[in-house]
Amino acid sequence: MRADITGMNSNDSLLRLLVVSTLLLVTGTGRAQLVNPGFELASGWPSAPGMWHLLPGWNNAMSGIATPDFFHMDGTLGGDLPETPVAMCQPFEGRGVAGLAVIKRNGVGQPLSREYLVQEFDTPLEVGQHYTLSFRFTNGERLPTSLSGLAVNGVGVAMTVEQPVQFGDGLLDLSSVFAFPYARYEEDWEQVTINFQATAPCRFMTVGVFLPDEDLEAEIRSGENPSLAYYFLDAFSLQPTAPPGDPQPVVDDIKEPGTGADTDAEEVQFGMFVPNAFSPNGDGLNDLFEPKVGDVMPSSFEIYTRWGERIAELDPGQPRWDGRDAGGKLLEPGVYIWSLEWPRSLPTSQRNQQGAVMLLH
Repeated sequence: MRADITGMNSNDSLLRLLVVSTLLLVTGTGRAQLVNPGFELASGWPSAPGMWHLLPGWNNAMSGIATPDFFHMDGTLGGDLPETPVAMCQPFEGRGVAGLAVIKRNGVGQPLSREYLVQEFDTPLEVGQHYTLSFRFTNGERLPTSLSGLAVNGVGVAMTVEQPVQFGDGLLDLSSVFAFPYARYEEDWEQVTINFQATAPCRFMTVGVFLPDEDLEAEIRSGENPSLAYYFLDAFSLQPTAPPGDPQPVVDDIKEPGTGADTDAEEVQFGMFVPNAFSPNGDGLNDLFEPKVGDVMPSSFEIYTRWGERIAELDPGQPRWDGRDAGGKLLEPGVYIWSLEWPRSLPTSQRNQQGAVMLLH
């Protein structure tokens, strides 16, 4: 349900927004619901970067300095789409997007600056319930005048019971349920899908980089001397899923921005099936993590920790993992990240998909 405030005065739009927000709460089903997941609800249209406060359901981790952005097709000046001060960007769907500089380089010897975007669910996560979280991200098409152009590892999502509070533009020391194991940079919209189990009645979801400066690997992907790693976000979704033992397929449905149509049948129809859990305890049941990659041969299949440490390289044609590191040691139970790449029709580029798998004993 979305509020369309086009043509309304400010009082009417605020009243409409309050009505929609009330309906979202009334129609809840006892499980966590995202509020304003596509950045379509707004108390006004942005006219400059940094106007996150117009987005109900979202905040900037209570920082007095860091200012995530809200851009909209009906925005004006520096708040409109598709040409933003950071990059060219069409919404993946709808008319609005959010964006944040996950890191900003400062002077030599100075710590990185960071921005975070926080969602407050209308009800907490249910402890023990398994969920699938998905969202779209892009770096957009960089403009020659922009300070963006960096890619960085560690962009991830954290879940907390309490509202995160960022001091200035410093690091939020949170444990992520998922993070990019290496620096990702995409000019087109790409999907991230995360499977996790709620271990606490978390009510807040935070997007950003939670690794300390010394663990980050920033790479220049566009421009000569960029200082920002900037990511646009859209189309969040959070759904309860089946528990381990009843694995669900990972569906790759990357689409053209705003159209809802598949970009290329060869790229999306892989017939993939990726289990979300396995238990390498030697009982002969579900001892191996064995994704089915379909008819398109991948070029690599790797396993990482949530903090970006690569622990296994699998045969991309027949990926199989026994839960052990390169030294043969059985790893501790927990969530691990798989990363799959396979060629596009152009041999110089690579297609990437990531997900999470839970290792159980």
